[in-house]
Amino acid sequence: MEDSNKKQTFGTETIKGIGKLLGNPLQETEGGWKINLVSKLKKTAISLEIFPEPDGNALISVYTENSHLQLQDCNSVILSEMLSEVIFIAEYGEKISGLIVSMQGDCSLYSNVDKKIISSDLSDLTSEKLIAAVALSLTDN
Repeated sequence: MEDSNKKQTFGTETIKGIGKLLGNPLQETEGGWKINLVSKLKKTAISLEIFPEPDGNALISVYTENSHLQLQDCNSVILSEMLSEVIFIAEYGEKISGLIVSMQGDCSLYSNVDKKIISSDLSDLTSEKLIAAVALSLTDN
């Protein structure tokens, strides 16, 4: 696996790294890869699916008991061993979206975040924007 917290694109090593970080290898499916994460402590389960696209990007889907989250045109991923989470990233000009999945089966989606807030003075942000800035801070080059 490549260095932790380094942006990566989708390839065999990245897929193996995601499985290793989340504690279970991803299973190959007809159109991509899949992993189920179960937290016995929280009594929750999520399913993460990665569908590679011809342009090298990927469609990421997370199914929970009561929601379906999807990140399209995901163009990089960060494997954070320190936080035990995977950050799937889609960048469009000055906007960034991040779908975060943790080893414990937690997931969060931050979409169309202005890249400027990630590197701004956190004390200047509203609490709502602060949450996104902190969550996506690992994406800041």
